[in-house]
Amino acid sequence: MKKYTLEERPICNAVNVFRERGNYLQRLEQFEKAILAYNEALRWNSSDVRSLLGRSLARIKATHYKGALEDAAHAAELEPQNCKALQIRAQTEYEQSAFERALVLSHRGKRLRRVPPDFDECARCAEETVRECAGKTASSVLETAVALVRNIEIKKISIDENAPSKRIHLPRMQPKQSLQVQEISRAEKQKAEQISRLMASKYLERMAHDKYFLTALCKDERLVSANKQSSKKLQELANKALADVEKRQEVLRERRPLYAARASAAAARARLSDARKMQMKHTQLQHATDARRLIQTAQAFYEERDTNKCLESAEFGMEQIARKPISLLPGKDKYLQELHFIVANAFLDQKRVRDSMSESDRERRAFILLGMPISRVPSRDSVLRVRPPAPPRDFKIRIRNLERSLTMSTKRSERCYVLHELARLHVETKQAMKARYYAHKCQNEAKAANLQAWLLNVLFLLARCHLLQNNRPEARAVLLEATGLARSYGFGDIAEFFETCVNVSVEGEIVATTDACLEKRQKDLVDLMQDDDLKSAARYLFRRMSLIPAARRFSIMPGARAEDDDVPVSHARRRQSIIPKTSQPTRIAYKSVHPLGFVDFDR
Repeated sequence: MKKYTLEERPICNAVNVFRERGNYLQRLEQFEKAILAYNEALRWNSSDVRSLLGRSLARIKATHYKGALEDAAHAAELEPQNCKALQIRAQTEYEQSAFERALVLSHRGKRLRRVPPDFDECARCAEETVRECAGKTASSVLETAVALVRNIEIKKISIDENAPSKRIHLPRMQPKQSLQVQEISRAEKQKAEQISRLMASKYLERMAHDKYFLTALCKDERLVSANKQSSKKLQELANKALADVEKRQEVLRERRPLYAARASAAAARARLSDARKMQMKHTQLQHATDARRLIQTAQAFYEERDTNKCLESAEFGMEQIARKPISLLPGKDKYLQELHFIVANAFLDQKRVRDSMSESDRERRAFILLGMPISRVPSRDSVLRVRPPAPPRDFKIRIRNLERSLTMSTKRSERCYVLHELARLHVETKQAMKARYYAHKCQNEAKAANLQAWLLNVLFLLARCHLLQNNRPEARAVLLEATGLARSYGFGDIAEFFETCVNVSVEGEIVATTDACLEKRQKDLVDLMQDDDLKSAARYLFRRMSLIPAARRFSIMPGARAEDDDVPVSHARRRQSIIPKTSQPTRIAYKSVHPLGFVDFDR
């Protein structure tokens, strides 16, 4: 039987039909189907320039740049004066990241045709991209581009896939292989994954999370289920979606190279850094203004001779300035030093007396500043009315904070201020031993740093400590030393006040110690002992001493001269003394003279 074959007959105007179909599919962004339509048109006529140019545009949009360049070159051979082929070639070079070649081709095309401005737009984009890539950070970015490309090309093959399929049983005595190669492979694989995530975040932005999800979904074992057809369909959909996202990333990467993206990111970081520097500068200026305002407030109170408010404002200013970090307040130490200087002068200003002040007013001020009790009319002296207040109710917290500040302080002026405050608070709370300890430390710091104001203040405070312990000679010696220093420093008015304090310190009588003070003194002495046997022996000794009359025992209180106020014991109960008796002076009994009719009801 004879077979008849049907010959393929060309349809009417087939080239135009398939070419228009390709143009229509290209407008619908179905580039793969458009390429097939253009192929069909070129099969009927391989020299159709319009079909070649259409397929070249479709291949550009489908990221098939090699075929697009071939079609554009073929069309340029067929029609050398066709500017559309030259424009497509320049656009393809730009899409391939060959910006310099695209710039040259665009300038050549601008000489041939200016309207429509396709060559002009391509030249402008290429010039901007070259300028952006050749910025300040381009050199540093291009140096790492080679290593980055090598890391991207690392094969993401697991260790199990590289292992042989057959399991080889090795002899038992053969040493096991080292796991060093596996550790290196894992590190390289992890580094490749990090670079992949970096590239996705650079180009896909928010769609990078979709890529992470699809990548994890394609490797998920739960995608395979008992329903074989549905699981296969799900796998195809996941792989297709991941391929589309990766293709989109590659297209964006071809349009904008990584070093250009890094250059723009570096520029953005530079702008952010400049904004942060400006904000930091503004913040520093604001904190410096606040610090100067606090210092001016304390200085104003000092000039008004209001010591109480001056100390309060200075303490508040120190607290506020100390809270600021050194990065926000560069001149922090300078501002604190100014406040310490104001406080030292405020304390020293209390010891300045005018020439017009009378001697009684000077003595009254000396009595009050030295802490000596007087039974006189309250003073109208402006300095005494604003003298530093009594210790606050929470003085224990204040002392604890000052002790913490003392351990952290490094500047001499700050240490002098803290030690002076500790000594003053302990004096106000009648803790003379601790006050003397801190006063001596402050004296050493002031001498080492040659701080004259703090040295005079702490010497006066040390004299108060000695007077609190009834050590009149030592207090007088300290005041004399302060007088000599004040004259040597050129403070004549302060030296005169110290001389008045020297005269006042030796006046009055020493008050006899009470039982409570004596017991407290005995308890403190016992607590200072380290050995338990010594403690018990001291307690026994003090108990035995309490049985002896006050006139016949020594006193443990410094500067105290206690007398026996009890009724004298009888001659029979008195112990015999080995000291020979001396003749007692005769006492003259004077007879009291009363007027007529006087009756004494107390007898």
